[in-house]
Amino acid sequence: MRLLRFVWALPNTIVGLLLLPLALLRGGRVRLHEGVLELSGPALSWLLRHGVPIRGGARAMTLGHVVLGRDETCLEHCGAHERVHVRQYETWGPLFLPAYFLSSLAALLRGEDPYLGNRFERDAYGQAVPVFREQHSASDGLAGSAVPLNTILAFAAIYIIWGSTYLAIRFAVETLPPFLMLAARFGVAGLLLYWWLRLRGLPRPPGQEWIGSAVVGGLLLVGGTGAVAWAEQWIPSGLAALIVAIVPMWMVLLDWLRPGGRRPTAPVVAGLVMGLAGVVLLVGPVELGGGGRMQYLGAAAVVAGTISWATGSVFGSSFRVPEVPRMAAALQMTMGGALLLTFGTLRGEWSQFDLAGVSMRSGLSLLYLIVFGSIIAFAAYVYLLRVSTPARVGSYAYVNPVVAVFLGWALADEPVTGRTLLAAAVIITGVVLIVSGRRPISAPASAGPAEVES
Repeated sequence: MRLLRFVWALPNTIVGLLLLPLALLRGGRVRLHEGVLELSGPALSWLLRHGVPIRGGARAMTLGHVVLGRDETCLEHCGAHERVHVRQYETWGPLFLPAYFLSSLAALLRGEDPYLGNRFERDAYGQAVPVFREQHSASDGLAGSAVPLNTILAFAAIYIIWGSTYLAIRFAVETLPPFLMLAARFGVAGLLLYWWLRLRGLPRPPGQEWIGSAVVGGLLLVGGTGAVAWAEQWIPSGLAALIVAIVPMWMVLLDWLRPGGRRPTAPVVAGLVMGLAGVVLLVGPVELGGGGRMQYLGAAAVVAGTISWATGSVFGSSFRVPEVPRMAAALQMTMGGALLLTFGTLRGEWSQFDLAGVSMRSGLSLLYLIVFGSIIAFAAYVYLLRVSTPARVGSYAYVNPVVAVFLGWALADEPVTGRTLLAAAVIITGVVLIVSGRRPISAPASAGPAEVES
């Protein structure tokens, strides 16, 4: 029975094990204690402090049979609590993380703190040493009033909404031409945002800012998101999301190669190697169903799209765009929508468009992409940039692919094999290393809205 519980929790444990290189950086410690692998060290401390979207971060975290801690003292104080989470993983297996999130969401709807109101945390606190609860709540700022509800909802928005856009795109392109669909999405969203900002008193941007926004928007939306939408006619949405996760890898490489660029640190180099290895593992004949030509072309298109995204993000600062992020996003979406419309027309997509043939699922997906994917989620992103740290806001980079894979499996019957999970863990670990170890990169004020989502 013990072996079965271990196997049931194994997918989560694998993710934890892939953080082992991160734990060993800068003198970290690893030990096996009561059948659980405990990892600690400065690199993990940084990740737990800045990568967990709660005030003060986390002192410890459990992934299957792996427990991460800031240091050995935190592991000692949190041991009883985290052991309860280990048993919960043994019970729930791969369903634990989705169930955990839903429990936090239910707590929010009840008007409770999403952390202390979570049933899994209540069980852990109830079975752990009472003193630990006091220490944990006091030192990490996890009491009910510590984290504003708006902040939690904003993080939930960029995690879930931007993670779900990949599936929404797949549904939309079932009966809508990909580039015309994106033209409608970004054109409508951009114009609505633009006129709203104008009504609030922002001046009309000069012509140079419209031109600069067209260049950046073309790289991000036509070359990046356009490639994803086209590819999702043949490849699973979860696969596309995992490939898109390597955007930080290209950003680091481009920043290094440009004149006066910055040399990547050792953790970043390790992340680059892991990210590339993950993609090679992911985009193989097994995952592409034996290799239809269009499936391989679709995967290659997404890889090309990630390079376009990275190029727009790294070199976008060379072009004049509005300094106000919301206006920059409005112009990029508007001009990107115009370019998508032009490109779709040149591809002959109007001949493929049949209004009567558009399914309700495709129509609702397009509406979701406009309202939620391009307006609400971006508003949440801008809000978080004001109230949280860039490192925590940037955690979407390794959360969105997980959300996308889960939704694709749950709502679209997309296959999730052991190879997919392993590749996902490798890619996400690589992204964590890159994001946590890279030096700041000068990016356009608006790189956020298009870089972070599809």
